[in-house]
Amino acid sequence: MRKMMIGAALLLCSAPLLAQGGMGGMGGGPPGGGGPPGGGEGRPQKPREMKPIKRSQIDRIVTAMFAEADSNRDGIVTIDELRLVVQARREAIIRTRFDAIDSNHDGTLSLAEFQAWQSSMGSVALSETGAMGDQGGPVAEAIMPKLGDDPEDAILGRLIEPLNASAIAQANSNYDAGASLEEVLAFEHARFDAADADHDGVLSAEEMRSLMPRRGPWGGPGGPGGPGGAGGPPPRN
Repeated sequence: MRKMMIGAALLLCSAPLLAQGGMGGMGGGPPGGGGPPGGGEGRPQKPREMKPIKRSQIDRIVTAMFAEADSNRDGIVTIDELRLVVQARREAIIRTRFDAIDSNHDGTLSLAEFQAWQSSMGSVALSETGAMGDQGGPVAEAIMPKLGDDPEDAILGRLIEPLNASAIAQANSNYDAGASLEEVLAFEHARFDAADADHDGVLSAEEMRSLMPRRGPWGGPGGPGGPGGAGGPPPRN
């Protein structure tokens, strides 16, 4: 019994030493490094440099947004036209949700179908919001830019204003019925042009850094007077 207790004590004492040594070479760096796979001496991988963003990329994305809003294809987007697009999206979502609940597809909902739908949600159905099944949130009152997941896409998201009623009104420089594609492009170029310090039509990695939110002293965005800082505008998400 005494030998067993001594052996257990030795194992407990050696456990911290194994943890400090990174369990030999299991870290992916040299033996005892404990670093990430392929890190070499435990150093983290350097993030890749962002690719330059051209003005033409803004034009391509904004032109697609404009085409989506211009439902009658007359080359002008009005606020009423935008509202109809948003309303059509809402109706499509409602119809899809109704069809999912209407299991026998007779165009009506029975109590049994409603109960089956709510039961399929599990504990979420106990919440007032969750019981409505609106897990995707409300339909945006705007045409949003279609972007990817690359770091450059995050910058494009900061440069491009969603096409909403406010954007159409601001872009409508001649104050007629609506905004043309040329007017919307001119409006959407404003942030890009402000960041393009050398005016070469391309945002370099250095110029793109000016668009990133500054980190405050506690890890939050913004210093005094900047986005998210004291006396400054709120940060743009």
